[in-house]
Amino acid sequence: MQSQIKFEEVLEKDGELFFTNVGYSMYPLIRQREDILHIIKTDDYKKGDIILFKSNAEHYVLHRILKIKKDKIITAGDYNYFKDQPITNNQVLGKLVSIKKIDGKEIDLSKDKKARKFFYTNFFPIKAFFQMVGKVLHLRKVK
Repeated sequence: MQSQIKFEEVLEKDGELFFTNVGYSMYPLIRQREDILHIIKTDDYKKGDIILFKSNAEHYVLHRILKIKKDKIITAGDYNYFKDQPITNNQVLGKLVSIKKIDGKEIDLSKDKKARKFFYTNFFPIKAFFQMVGKVLHLRKVK
């Protein structure tokens, strides 16, 4: 029987992790099973950053930070119309620093569009409303 290596073990050993994701919660920035994601182990993250964490249900999640309150971090996927359950600092495994697209283009998130961070973190209720309407009217499509 083959044992599965955990993300936190790779991050602890190497300080970085490369993988492709499964899921659409960060679409269109991240495309399922196409993009190569580069995560680094760090405690330096802030509102707007995309972090990898282990949820209360023990699932790996890669979502954007909407708000940091003293001991709670509020996150959500860019494509989601709901917020995640609050997490704590000790659940954070690392931060997404770059994305290599299928066409070879690389997005350095330290130089990411400030407008994207601003929109997804400050206008979450408006974005969520329009995404919910799109879902109800069956207008939401994922490529």
